[in-house]
Amino acid sequence: MDVTSRRSRKKQQTRGVIGEAAIRLFLTRGFDAVTVADIAREADVAVQTVFNHFPTKEDLFFQERESYVTLPGQAVRNRREGDSVAQALARGYLRLLEDYDDASLLTRSIEYQRTLDASPTLRNRELELRREREDLLAAALADEDPPLSDGLRPTLLAAFASAVDRVLDTEVRRRLLAGEPINHITVALEPLTRELFDTAENACRQTRSEP
Repeated sequence: MDVTSRRSRKKQQTRGVIGEAAIRLFLTRGFDAVTVADIAREADVAVQTVFNHFPTKEDLFFQERESYVTLPGQAVRNRREGDSVAQALARGYLRLLEDYDDASLLTRSIEYQRTLDASPTLRNRELELRREREDLLAAALADEDPPLSDGLRPTLLAAFASAVDRVLDTEVRRRLLAGEPINHITVALEPLTRELFDTAENACRQTRSEP
């Protein structure tokens, strides 16, 4: 293994340790009660090292923000030939669930949501991320052939997709709270995920009656 690979692996390991320490403290004490210095001590690193990996304290909480914000738009732009927009969005949502599970966030999603709800700073940041996500998705949808690209339809479908995400997220948390294993949840939600995104796309497809 070359030096660059070792450095990259070490950097990812350090980032993981910092991220895990931050989430652990946030869920235990609440976001506003935890400082970056607390996180540095918990992770046994310097404060500057924390900032090297996470520019803001909010970034420590929304660790999967990049994939959350960009994935729907990318899923639409990079979808397989013959796939509908709805199929791409459904596949993107299910992939995001897998990413969250890999990051051990799903098993703590109830506490995570409670922590978010208790912090005005986090709630505001979440709204910013959601708006950014919808804007990127709307831009991808605007490049579609008519009729979806007509008028405000890309913006409308992006908003519908965001609403579908919230509905599905609520159902995931409900099932987790009931003690259902995450692998069962993802399998059970796949048909519903596809159905809801199909409904959203169909609602935005323009239909014109013959004169």
